Amino acid sequence: MGKFKFFENGETEQIVTPPPNPDSTPRGSLITPLAAKEDNARYRVEQMTMTRMNGMIQSHAQTKREFVVNRKTTGNGMLVEVVMVENIINVFPEAFKEAIALVTDVDLVKSNVYAQVDELTGKVRNILNHQDIIEKWKRHKELVTEKFSFLRDPEAKNNLLKFLTVSESIIMSEKNLIEDLNTKLFYDLFFDKYLVNDEALLEPYSRTFYSQLFEGETATLDFTQQITGESAQQVNLIKTGILNRSSYNSSAIEDMYNQRYKPMIQYKFSEYNVAITEQILLDTTNRWIETAEVSIVEEVKNNIEILVDYKLRKIS
Repeated sequence: MGKFKFFENGETEQIVTPPPNPDSTPRGSLITPLAAKEDNARYRVEQMTMTRMNGMIQSHAQTKREFVVNRKTTGNGMLVEVVMVENIINVFPEAFKEAIALVTDVDLVKSNVYAQVDELTGKVRNILNHQDIIEKWKRHKELVTEKFSFLRDPEAKNNLLKFLTVSESIIMSEKNLIEDLNTKLFYDLFFDKYLVNDEALLEPYSRTFYSQLFEGETATLDFTQQITGESAQQVNLIKTGILNRSSYNSSAIEDMYNQRYKPMIQYKFSEYNVAITEQILLDTTNRWIETAEVSIVEEVKNNIEILVDYKLRKIS
């Protein structure tokens, strides 16, 4: 699913793929083949993220976003444009506001995408407006550099430079930008197999989890899927992801815990865990997500945890 960021919150050769075959959907499929047409939807997202240490709330943030999605099928397959039209963040403590504003502004640069969809996975295959995003980033970087030109403290200047460098490394590479979009819950949920086909829709799968507690560390989550209700037009899916215990660097995580968190918490490292639950209601006729609820817990048991409660709904 991705880094599950606290506040959700290059020049490339275009790959042209053949259009999906409307007659290729097997009999009894859950999802109706999408006719060649152009349509759109509007989504609202509300996310609450909370950090707790030793059972006490240390910080929390509420994010509200609205997206307009335009989708069309063409001779080159499915094309999807996503535009973020609302982006509201409230954060506690107040001291985090300036840092969050920096992240939010970069999200606005890189989150409006025109994408070619992979006809097998439903994920983003190419970003067709990548060069436009790069140009927006260059202008934004100049503004940020000018805005903070007064900084004298070496650590503050270095932190800003690191932030800009990391952001640029993501935006300038189409591959990195696609991977980064996949860490955003909206893009991870919306761009999925239901868009293009339903083969193996209920099969178990695995995906990479990017830690928020331990920067730079990743793990694998193993997912199972099941139908909890269905009708001719809709299907309810529940996806449950549990941590693959052999997939992460346990010694690196424990070392980072001892350096970063133990001085505040005092209790020694216990057990690292991640769990995700997704409940999704699909419009199987028109291939839209109607609603989705995601719950994420990343924790060092009894010591520190990050909790994410995410709700998505189609409003038009």
